[in-house]
Formats: sequence, C-alpha cells, structure tokens
Amino acid sequence: MTATEQSIASLARLAELRQREVERQQAEVAGKQRVRERYQRNLDRLDTLTRNVGASGAGLAVAALNSGNYKHSVMQLAHTHRNDLALHDADLAVARQALASASRQHESVNQLLERQRRDLQRVRDVEEQKRQDEMATLMWQRRPA
Repeated sequence: MTATEQSIASLARLAELRQREVERQQAEVAGKQRVRERYQRNLDRLDTLTRNVGASGAGLAVAALNSGNYKHSVMQLAHTHRNDLALHDADLAVARQALASASRQHESVNQLLERQRRDLQRVRDVEEQKRQDEMATLMWQRRPA
C-alpha cells in the first residue's frame, strides 16, 4: 500500500469517526429535545392546575387558606420548572452548536477524502494511459513492415 493509499485509508477512518460523532450528537440533541417537550407539557399541566383552583376567598377560611396555599405551591413549582426549562434550553443550544460543529468537521474531512480519492484516481488513470501508450508503441514497432 502506497503512502497516498495509507493516507486515504486513514482519512476514511477519520471520516467514519466524525460520522459517528455526528450521530452521537444528533442522538443527544434529540434526547434533550424530548426532555424539553416533557418540561413544556408539565408546565402546561401546572398552568391548568393553577387556573382550575377555585376562588380562594369563597367558603370557609380554612378551605380558602388551603386553596391559597395549594395555588401558591403550584405557582412556585411552575416557576421552578420555567427556570429549569430555561437552563435546559441553554444546554440544548450548546448541544445544537456542538452538533453543527461536528457536522462541519465531518463535511470538511469528507471533502478532503473525496479530493484525495479523485487525485489518486487521476494519477492511476495517467499511469494506465501511459502503460497503454507504451504497449501501443511496442505493438506499432513490432508490426511487419
């Protein structure tokens, strides 16, 4: 195996590794997106619970206090969830940037690999043409006069 062929083989291996990295990053982003959707569904449920709590001033004072405490707890939980979602969104943005970077790296390695393969094929084509030309010359020289 020539040095060029070894270089191409190494580059092909690197391209394969970069592709695996892209796939890993895609899976990570997809997982984070599912978590984000789960956060959003939970927030929607908490908002529904907050809206569905009866008027806190109606009925007995103990029931009103209990209803008020419940509503406050649900609102506090929703606030905490919103903060967690904001942090998760930032983490998701970082993961998306990492995916874009991995994709760019993979693409650049692939372009380099294809260029080297074309160059090697061009060299081989030139060598083959030269060999055929030499054979044709020999045949022409050996022909009967």
